Amino acid sequence: MHKLYALFVIYFFYAAGLFSAAGISAYGQHKPDTTLRVRLDSVTITTETRRAPLPGRAFAVGTHIISASAGSIAESAMSSLADYFRAESSVYLKEYGKGMSSFISIRGTSSSHTTVSWNGMSLALPTMGQTDLSHIPVYFFDKMDLHIGGNATLYGDGSIGGNISLATAPRWKEGLSGDITTSVGSFSTLFTGATVRYSNLKTESRTSLFRGSAVNLYAFENNTKLGRPTEFLNNSGYENYGVLQEIYRKTGKSSLLNFNLWYLDFNREIQPSVALNDRPETFASIYDKNFRASLSYSGLLSKLSYAARLSYAYDHERYKEDIIAASRVLASAEAGYSTGSGRVSIKGGISAEHISPQVDSYADSVTERRAYIYLLAKAAIIENIIASAGVRYGMVTGSEIPIMPSFDILYIPLKTNNTQLSFRAAASVSSKVPSLNDRYWGGVHSYLKSESSKTAEGGINLSWYSSNSSLDMFVTAYTSEVNDWIRWLPAGNVWRPQNVPEVTSKGGEAGAMFTTGVGEWKIGTGFNYNLTNVVMKKSLRAEDPSVGYQLAYQPKHSWRASVTADKEPFSLFLRVAYTGERTTLDIFDLLPSYLLTDIGASAKININKYKFILNTTILNLFDTSYQNVKFYAMPKRHWQVSVRWNF
Repeated sequence: MHKLYALFVIYFFYAAGLFSAAGISAYGQHKPDTTLRVRLDSVTITTETRRAPLPGRAFAVGTHIISASAGSIAESAMSSLADYFRAESSVYLKEYGKGMSSFISIRGTSSSHTTVSWNGMSLALPTMGQTDLSHIPVYFFDKMDLHIGGNATLYGDGSIGGNISLATAPRWKEGLSGDITTSVGSFSTLFTGATVRYSNLKTESRTSLFRGSAVNLYAFENNTKLGRPTEFLNNSGYENYGVLQEIYRKTGKSSLLNFNLWYLDFNREIQPSVALNDRPETFASIYDKNFRASLSYSGLLSKLSYAARLSYAYDHERYKEDIIAASRVLASAEAGYSTGSGRVSIKGGISAEHISPQVDSYADSVTERRAYIYLLAKAAIIENIIASAGVRYGMVTGSEIPIMPSFDILYIPLKTNNTQLSFRAAASVSSKVPSLNDRYWGGVHSYLKSESSKTAEGGINLSWYSSNSSLDMFVTAYTSEVNDWIRWLPAGNVWRPQNVPEVTSKGGEAGAMFTTGVGEWKIGTGFNYNLTNVVMKKSLRAEDPSVGYQLAYQPKHSWRASVTADKEPFSLFLRVAYTGERTTLDIFDLLPSYLLTDIGASAKININKYKFILNTTILNLFDTSYQNVKFYAMPKRHWQVSVRWNF
């Protein structure tokens, strides 16, 4: 029955999208859009008139948000989101091998404590409550934001540790445009992607397709055997493909109707531990299919902006004969108001979601309904102080969640033509509802409570630039207390989810980026450091020896440094990433730290009217042998070459 329902929803969304593109022109006004031009240090940036309420990040004035550059997204188009964040940030990823499952951990929190969304739609599986970043292709996206620290008031349930916001957007470039990207690499790694856009400045269509695969037959040292012999990895290949279809239609000077659809298919062998590498009877594979579709309308009426969205998602995973699947229908609406000067902004919204799982180990009657309402406000109190506040409240089937407030403040004591110094602070209460697996896998665990957190942070930002150089620096200190952290623990012969009373995370982040001109070259250097001290403060057991120790697979120290050199049409880079010691599930078992070095070069080549970008990268340059997760081999030195044709 759910298949028929899914097909009906697909047909409805697709027909509605085509109708909006073809039949609504009589309703729209045929006037060119107003554009805003902002002068920034000899660079002119043209932006479209805003057609929707301000994004959540606009109200996060007291926290640090990292926005990916268009260049870094294009250069990583052949990569997964896991590959991108491993290369471009110092956050920790728990990885089970090249191309295998990869889960992010921000400030020591669980992967289920970081929300990942595409145009506002959650990419987490409702059954598992987390997102596998190895499944998500960078190739689909135009914009990416990483909000360190998160804030459930802004991003909804689960944003205790952080938030990753992925977005696609029209470009309104008249005519036909697009790209073809192809990549080859070590271990028979292949990627091909193609995007075609067509726009007449009123309607725009985008179609993107990709296919990726790898055999991953790489050498590793087997540390479970005497003498640590070198072996080649078995059963670690994957094959995936996907399609993205979008249609945008301007229905007036400042309103937009858009239809978005994507489908991902991921077939992956499950990499064995090194101890089982020569045991083919233990080998297995996992098959995932993910579908997303949405229809949304947004616009601007004087100082009032608004948006409404109806979306559908279906996730299907098969492991051997077990199937874990779920469908979701979500309806949401939001509105915003900004004064003419922009000194005061208000945004509010409401959403309702229905989740229908299809899991053999659940009772047939299991469904879930969620509803949320939120209100955000931001104001420039005086010339150099900006404050924001918000509150979110929700209701979820079978769960109780707290009211989630937040408060941010930004103070700018120094602002000149080329220098800005700012102090920021933020405090928030967030929550995470137990996943469907937590509540219903192997029985009904109605005793589980929702996880809740209280977070406070403060920091300093400094920006400076001259005609030839620029410097950006930041420092952040934070403290977070998570109550009722959900962990699966042994209970006799089985494992059951339990609420750990209290876990605290305290630490800091620092970063700097300096660029300068040296002759005809533009040289850039960057450094980011994370200090993460995450420990269990209170346990379910009075004599638990892990109380006061760092949680498993959470490095206390990690950093990343990079050097870039650019001279048209060439670009060179060197990056070094350090991951500190981590404990395994045994708190006295330490995995050694490791240092990885990558180098690469790119060139922009113009042949007549055609533009090509050639990238070459060598990863793990010094052939380091390491394990991110105990007994799961990671690749030593390997390479990747890609070509992108823009038309």
